[in-house]
Amino acid sequence: KDQKELEEIKIRTMLNDYVAHSPYTLNPDTKIVDRVVKGLVMRKIKFGHAYCPCRLVMGDFEKDKKIICPCVYHAEEIERDGECHCNLFVSANYQPKNTEGE
Repeated sequence: KDQKELEEIKIRTMLNDYVAHSPYTLNPDTKIVDRVVKGLVMRKIKFGHAYCPCRLVMGDFEKDKKIICPCVYHAEEIERDGECHCNLFVSANYQPKNTEGE
């Protein structure tokens, strides 16, 4: 297995462990989850940490550690919006927005 595959397995394991012990679930849309996981893997390889792919990495670890997935912002965002900024984590009673036919 190459580094990308190994990192993806680790990140998916981390995400599954996290949602198993949190009030949140992963987005039921696997395409969204796959896209965010891909971004997390790229950042893990590039920067050494699974930084949120939806946020800017500043290059200052003290500031950047806040955006290591699951980031410090996701709980507040889910409480407010039902989903985090990336749409990776969603509330337990999440209803996907119906975008078809709009």
